[in-house]
Amino acid sequence: MPVGSISSSPDTVGVAVVNYRVPICETRQEVLDNCKKIADTVQGLKRGYPGLDLVIFPEYSTQGFHPTLWPQLTTTLDGPEVQVFKQACRDNGVYGVFSLTGEEHPEAGKNPYNTLIMITDQGEINHVYRKVFPWVPKEPWTAGNEFSVALGPKGLVCGGCICYDLNMPEVGRDLAFKGAELIIRIQGYMYPAKEQQIQVAKVRAWENNCYVAVANMAGRDMVYSYFGHSNIVSFDGTTLAECGTSPDEATYAELSLSAIRNARRNWTAENHIYNLMHRGYTSEPGGQAECPFDFYKTWAAAPAKAKTLSEALTRDADAPADATCVDVAPMPPSRLISATFGKAANGKANGHANGHANGTANGKTANGVH
Repeated sequence: MPVGSISSSPDTVGVAVVNYRVPICETRQEVLDNCKKIADTVQGLKRGYPGLDLVIFPEYSTQGFHPTLWPQLTTTLDGPEVQVFKQACRDNGVYGVFSLTGEEHPEAGKNPYNTLIMITDQGEINHVYRKVFPWVPKEPWTAGNEFSVALGPKGLVCGGCICYDLNMPEVGRDLAFKGAELIIRIQGYMYPAKEQQIQVAKVRAWENNCYVAVANMAGRDMVYSYFGHSNIVSFDGTTLAECGTSPDEATYAELSLSAIRNARRNWTAENHIYNLMHRGYTSEPGGQAECPFDFYKTWAAAPAKAKTLSEALTRDADAPADATCVDVAPMPPSRLISATFGKAANGKANGHANGHANGTANGKTANGVH
């Protein structure tokens, strides 16, 4: 795939991703002022990248994530913040992906959603996605429960996800089998997870024969430092464009419609989407389509049992301190440390281990399986 151009063509979709500077907003007016800054960014990017068809802003780029005031800064799909974004897309003739953190829940008393919206070049919302996997232990958002796709510029099929979502390989696979040719990931990812998250985008692109575009926050708010590295990855897992760590960087790449469709049509080796459902077709025509994965069979047929399996591997309560599983005792000190420090070293290690063991024996089960 050629890189370095700022153009596009009828066969290519020009995509920009933004290392947006994390906003710290304490009032609704500050949120609206920030939305106008986002709109100005859209205008500037269209001037700088004439081929721009789609611009993507990160999770939290609209309202930020104030640790105490977040409930007061929510909005709706027809709120004034969204109106600013609609006008920016209409004025500049581009599609845009924006973040609402959060979107008011229609049921009173329930926490807001963490929402991604896509707006067309005509200024209309054509895709709404609500984060299915809120990040623990900090995100208070009500979990969504559905993945979907929408037609993007020039007929490119786009599927949205948010931050932690894409750590689950099932998310990319589900979007790909819904037809996604571009997986859009908006994120507010912070240190120290930089290396893992850069690699995740590449792996999801490769395993799903799909473009992936990631827009991440950069800078520091009242809690975290965000590492940027917004990037655009080709369907072969190679990076087409990538920002650094500085706030307000943006980068751009062309995504070829014919190239991805040709690969999905004609690749044999590494055509993961075809080969997943036709395993063994090199030995028997048509291969086998039956699901070989016991966990997925269990999850579909008996979700409560799948949940118990997960708890048996990990823990049986949301808070680790509330779990009824045996705690892992620390290793005892080496013989050298024991010989050097004597009873002091052994006593500290043994006391810690015995305390854990006694606590679990007195009040907890041994294996955590119900």
